[in-house]
Amino acid sequence: MTDVSVVSTVYNESENFDKAPPSILDQTLENFEWVILDDCSTDGTFEKLSELAASNPRIRVLQTDTRRGRASCLNQVVKEANGNYIAQQDFDDISFPDRLKAQKSFLDNHPDTGVVGGCFETVDDIRGEKYIREPPTDHLNLVKTMTKYIPFCHSFVMFRKEAWKDAGGYPIRDDIEDLGLWIEMAAEGWKLRSITSVLGKHYIYKESSFHSRFEYKNRQRTLATVQYKAVNKLNVPNWMYIYPLGRYMYPYLPNNIKRAVRRTIGNVNEKDM
Repeated sequence: MTDVSVVSTVYNESENFDKAPPSILDQTLENFEWVILDDCSTDGTFEKLSELAASNPRIRVLQTDTRRGRASCLNQVVKEANGNYIAQQDFDDISFPDRLKAQKSFLDNHPDTGVVGGCFETVDDIRGEKYIREPPTDHLNLVKTMTKYIPFCHSFVMFRKEAWKDAGGYPIRDDIEDLGLWIEMAAEGWKLRSITSVLGKHYIYKESSFHSRFEYKNRQRTLATVQYKAVNKLNVPNWMYIYPLGRYMYPYLPNNIKRAVRRTIGNVNEKDM
């Protein structure tokens, strides 16, 4: 039995088989399973996944009977996973070779940690930006960061299945389900941590299933409500309510001003590439 389960939920990802699959199957950590749940794709994704699974015994492919949505599928695929450690992987992102080994080692040595993230490259085709984001590494600063922005790239987290259970699973909502899970983990007493390694490459583009489903202004309002919950539940200073309030104005700023705001007021540590 393996300690690590990589999990992915997919919908119409037939164009992205050159990203996640080779990056996960080339990991330096060899002992893991990969559980992939297809949410009724219509573009041949399931057939391609079945071919991939037939060629690699570490892969298990599941399929929903009807469209379930992201959060529900995430909870199902985590439930189906055998590992004590869950590594989330979006199908249109790339994990670097040592990602799983580094995160497993960290969790092995920090039993109080519920979720561990890391640094990651971002290729943002919408804003024309390329940078490396370096989130805080310690629990206290990560908790404070959750009132400002999402400190973890969901594609590059590894968490304990036990912490997921304690938090009640991913909240069933249309968006920002990952931040909601981290808030509940922290509220249950689990530590949030991040390592300094660059774990992978995250792509932002208009054609992605995420950006095609959620209108930007509405996503910022949703993020504000979840960040308000972070301030309310995680014992941070009340003045930090100003950050979720600022989300209502953020969409109206020009892109170059957005970058300046997030790197100054938001205190986001990014290095341009």
